[in-house]
This record gives sequence, structure tokens and C-alpha cells, in this order.
Amino acid sequence: MTKKIIATYGPSLYGYDNLLKIIKAGSEVIRFNFSHADIEVFDKALEDIKKIKENGYYVETMADLKGNRIRVRNIDTPFNLVNKKKVAISSKDIKSSNKLICLDYPYGLNQIKKGNKIYIDDGNIELECVKEGKEKIETVVRRGGILKNRKGVNIPDVNLYFPKLNEEDIKDMDYIVTKNFDMIALSFVRNSNEISEFKKHLNKFNFKKLPLIVSKIENVWAVKNLNSIIRNSDGVMVARGDLGISLPLYKIPFFQKKIIKIAKKYSKFSIVATQIFESMIEHYRPTRAEISDLANAIEDGCDYIMFSAETAVGRYPLETILTAKAVIKYSTKYLKNGI
Repeated sequence: MTKKIIATYGPSLYGYDNLLKIIKAGSEVIRFNFSHADIEVFDKALEDIKKIKENGYYVETMADLKGNRIRVRNIDTPFNLVNKKKVAISSKDIKSSNKLICLDYPYGLNQIKKGNKIYIDDGNIELECVKEGKEKIETVVRRGGILKNRKGVNIPDVNLYFPKLNEEDIKDMDYIVTKNFDMIALSFVRNSNEISEFKKHLNKFNFKKLPLIVSKIENVWAVKNLNSIIRNSDGVMVARGDLGISLPLYKIPFFQKKIIKIAKKYSKFSIVATQIFESMIEHYRPTRAEISDLANAIEDGCDYIMFSAETAVGRYPLETILTAKAVIKYSTKYLKNGI
């Protein structure tokens, strides 16, 4: 399979001309992140994509569902969390402060035990539970920092309760159906039963063409159930951002190889995502390490690479796609023929 590029839609791609440029440059899939959904903006983009396709260009669309993501809420002004200071965490809908942080998780906190770590903002902030409770727990700050509203929360050692289908994803499905997306990415999948439940819900809709289901591997529970998850999906994404919090960072390259290998075993496609060209959010050229990372992902045998902030909010979305295309072209030639 020819290596393909997925570009995430965002302000850097607003407008027909910007979308056309990156599609002409080699982006075969446009991803819409429903964690940051603005339906009016999505509507305009999908209309532009429809026109681009009518003009003879090939492009597919991916809907990336929010999934069971926990976020900090009710912070009006960012505040600093200081090392070794205590801070409570609550599941109630109350105002957050540097003494109490409110989460948008309504199912209670009694599964979190003493010693469990709570990571916020991609692991930049680390808390440790020191006192258990049902609706409120006490923690101590192990690694502090400035906390802003809506930052993501990971508790990798705790298999928290979540519904198999959350209300927001179900609501977004109505929109996704009417717009005939080609792929749907499921976030924070933990086992194949969740995929089966999603398929049941999906079959209730009158799709012209059933979208491909992509399971995102981004927590330790998914890692434990790789074979069954991949068997029950059309494709799989190595979502290295959250996966890099659930697992030690040094394990990520090897699990990337393992996930791609299992995908090939079951004839499923694989996507490598997160920080492919992170430096190109601000800089015209990627680092040498980023180029090597992409080349290694291609050598691992991935079918797609996915850009997130690089194309959604980065300064150089077009250059990102052109550079990636050049790496893919040379790497593919090298793997086939050598230097």
C-alpha cells in the first residue's frame, strides 16, 4: 500500500485555497477532530472538500470522535500548582482553584487509590493520590506547573468506569452520518467489546457507504488487548501522545512496531500519529530527528502518517505535507532498491 498522509483540519487550513494546496501537495485524508468541533466551520470545510473532489482531486475525510477523555474544567484564570503542595480533585461541577481541581468525570473517584498518579496536560503536571474518597480525593503535587482550563487528564493505572458509548459521541454521530465521512476514529478504546457496541450503533444509521473504523491505541488497556481490538477494526492508529503517558516513553517505538506488525498480520491498515513534525508548528524545517522518525515509521510498515497541530494550527502546513511527501518518496524507493 502506498503511504498516505492525513492532515488535521484547523485554522491554518481555513479557506478553499488552503485546503486545495495541501490536497494537491499530497494529503489524501482530512481529519476533523471532534474534541474541538465547531460545526459551522466543519460545514464550510466539507463544502470546500466536496468542490475540490468535483474538480477531480482525490481526498477522503476522517471523523475523530472525542471518546472518553477526562478534562479539567471551570478554570477562569490559569493558576500555578506548586511542587509538594496539596490539592484536592473533585468530580462535582464547581469552580477550580489551586486548592481544588474539578474534572468533567461524573462517575465518582472511588476507583482512585493511594499512590495512583494523575497526569494533566500531556503529563507536564503530575499529582499523586494521598487520600481516597468518592467525590473528592486529596493529592500532592509531584510535578507542578501552570494549569489551564480544558487540559486533558490521564490516570493510567486505573481502569475507570466509562459508558461504552458516551453521549457526546452519539450526538456527533448524527452529524457524521449526514456528511458521509469515510473513516471514524474511536478514541481511548480499551477492548474489542467497545468496538462491537459502536458497530451496533453504527448499523442503525442509513449510511450510503459504511465508514471504516479506526481504533486508536492510546492507553495501557488497549495495549493489553491489541490482537482482539485490531481484529475487530478496519484500521488502527498508534496514538503516541496519550500512549506516551500510559506507557514509559522508551517503550513507545517498540509498541509502534508491534502494533503495525499485528495490523499487517490481520490485513488491517495502520496509522502513526503525534509529533511527526512537531517543530514545524513554528519552524519552516523539521528537525533531523523528526525526519528519521518518519523514515523509521515507513520502514516499520505503517500505511498512513497523521499530522495534528502541524497542519491544524501550524505556520507551515503546506511545507509540512511537501516535506513528508519527499521523505515518503525517498524512503519507499530506498526500501525497494537501496541507495
